[in-house]
Amino acid sequence: MRLSTPLLSLILAIAIAGCGTAALAQMGQAPMAPAGGVVNRAVQGFANLDANGPGWLYYGVNAADRGLGYNGSYMTLGGFIPVSEDDLGGFWSADLRSHLSVHGGFFSNVGMVRKQFLGGTLLGLGVYWDYDGDLNQYPTGGAPGTSQYGQFGHAYNQVGVSGEWLTDFGNIRSNGYIPVGTTAYTVGAPGMPFVGNQLLCQYGLDTALAGADLEVGAYIPGLADWAGMISVGGYTFGNERYNWGTGSQAGNDVVPFFGGVYTRLDLTLVQNWDFSLQYNNDSYFDSTGFARLTYRMGGSRRRNVPDQMEQPMMRNEHIVRAHQTPIVAVNPETNAAWNVIHVDSAAAPRGNGTAETPVQTLAAAQALAANPYDIVFVSTGNSATTPYASNWVFQADNQILVGQGSSLQLNTATCGYRSFFATGPATAYPVLTSSGNAITLRNGAIVDHFRIENAPVGILADNTLTTGANVNDVQIVTKAGQTGVSMVGVPSGEVNFYNMHVTNAGRGLRVDGGAPDVNFQGLIASTAATDESILVENLSGGSVSINRTTDTLATPVARNPLLVATASFAVRDTASAAPAAIQVTSNTGAVVAVGPTTITRPTQQGVAVQSNAGTSAVTFADLVVVDAAAEAFSSQSNTNTTIGIEGRSSLSSQSSTLPVFASNDDATLLMTLQSMTSKTVAPVPAIVLQGTSTGFLDITDTFTVERANPTPPPASIPAPGTNANVSNTTGVTVTLP
Repeated sequence: MRLSTPLLSLILAIAIAGCGTAALAQMGQAPMAPAGGVVNRAVQGFANLDANGPGWLYYGVNAADRGLGYNGSYMTLGGFIPVSEDDLGGFWSADLRSHLSVHGGFFSNVGMVRKQFLGGTLLGLGVYWDYDGDLNQYPTGGAPGTSQYGQFGHAYNQVGVSGEWLTDFGNIRSNGYIPVGTTAYTVGAPGMPFVGNQLLCQYGLDTALAGADLEVGAYIPGLADWAGMISVGGYTFGNERYNWGTGSQAGNDVVPFFGGVYTRLDLTLVQNWDFSLQYNNDSYFDSTGFARLTYRMGGSRRRNVPDQMEQPMMRNEHIVRAHQTPIVAVNPETNAAWNVIHVDSAAAPRGNGTAETPVQTLAAAQALAANPYDIVFVSTGNSATTPYASNWVFQADNQILVGQGSSLQLNTATCGYRSFFATGPATAYPVLTSSGNAITLRNGAIVDHFRIENAPVGILADNTLTTGANVNDVQIVTKAGQTGVSMVGVPSGEVNFYNMHVTNAGRGLRVDGGAPDVNFQGLIASTAATDESILVENLSGGSVSINRTTDTLATPVARNPLLVATASFAVRDTASAAPAAIQVTSNTGAVVAVGPTTITRPTQQGVAVQSNAGTSAVTFADLVVVDAAAEAFSSQSNTNTTIGIEGRSSLSSQSSTLPVFASNDDATLLMTLQSMTSKTVAPVPAIVLQGTSTGFLDITDTFTVERANPTPPPASIPAPGTNANVSNTTGVTVTLP
């Protein structure tokens, strides 16, 4: 528990004075009579009033770290002042209490109490007006992200009704609390972190709670000399006047009623000094409590029922509050609040981009997103049936374009990495379409969780991209003549594509010119496409890695740790009508690495690697080409280049006139295949190695070729290949199984 220095000093001063007076009386001594003078006579009069007068005035300290619905200790100056007696024998008194908290907040209780003797017992009833202006118990904006809303505290008023029945054996007490006026303030909501253009790490709530309590107390025989009483009771509080308008609790009470229990020990330590110690526990506030020390002029509570006529009623002096200070998400790179522009095609027209009034179109959002690090958050809206028209171009560096349902985690200076955008099912994507380039990347851009349909180019990066960008969890569905991802002339920078899904692509991935470092992870799948699934050409450096790693998006401002099943990270090309399903050509000093790939029944070549130079390196892992109409793998005119095949790789061709593997290079060939199958008929070789290449070509499991069957049909049968099926005029070592 926390007590301020002034309150401790006051307690000690009162305790020393009170105990000193009691000690002198017990020894049969009295203090010296005061000397004459106005001040001394006043002191003597106050002492007489204190010793013999009614207990109208009291003061004390309520020490608490966390009380029931409040924070911090407070000091009380109160009076329980008799007013009149009615014709029925009831005594009316004013119960007046003023309090000052350690935070400097003032609150008070003003009540009218009627007490009446019933036989040897005392029945009391009180009605109160409570004012609570103790707002300073909450932070005032010192913590990051709280300055926008300050302490988010409010003054409240409530009406209270109290009743008690006091006997020589014990007591029964009950109180009701009814806040009036405005009793709740909210910012955001549970499960809905968006307010205006801000993001909230923590939604805000400040509300006065209505409720009631009931207790039963009994005197403890062993503590009779101190009028010791133990009380047990229960309470319930909540606020059902206001409901959450949005979020996961939409339509529910801001604070549903909850119940709790408590126990309290009351003692009269010495004359005039009362002590109370209470412990509470409930599902909302958890464990709370207080220790109260009160000095009463003229006497203290005793087991004698008549003496309790002058005792104030036992009740909560603070209005019970439920409070949570709103915390705004702050960008750690700028130390300013993240700015979010909202887009929802199902929203009302003429929105301004806030969470409450989104704009309807991406064009309107693009006009609003003018600053670095602006976030454009796109809801699914009506896009499943009417896709968003998109020719999106980022207007500043380091901006984020994110779709509803995204698992993207935003970095904040106030709550670390936090997922804000998963407000809908992860399986639903905002759908975009375009007459041109659906999304054009810019330096530092992040794109996450969209579906792009029927755009000539799904995602474009051009020569304005120099320092890299990140794309995650984007589905691109194109058609003949269209391109999923196109990078043209990107001079430098790391461009990452994670968890991608490019299907029915005319061309899945094109990297043309420049020297970027491209990392693509995901699925590229097409059937009967007239263009390559992958085309890498004209690079002057840099690298292209396709499904060779299993990284996730991670930048200083955002990350997405979700990694989809890596089994879907592959290139799957069926019945390609392109000159080659994959083509790597005319690159200088570039590194190209392609992971698991299956090319089935291409109408021409499976893979073509040609005219690369300048210490380039082209490597395929787990490459499977099935029944190519021409060469399954062709490597032509490469100089000073390393070309490799590794992993669980196999090649087969249906051509009777073209080899399954052909090379005419001045390169280093590092080829390891599990199997190779050729339909060529002698004297056409199955493997042709020409030029001045060096290295090795190893077939580890099976090598088969077609041979004439002397008893047709069939006209030919598969047979193990031999060195006679290999034409090799290079320095490449060929090893057959």
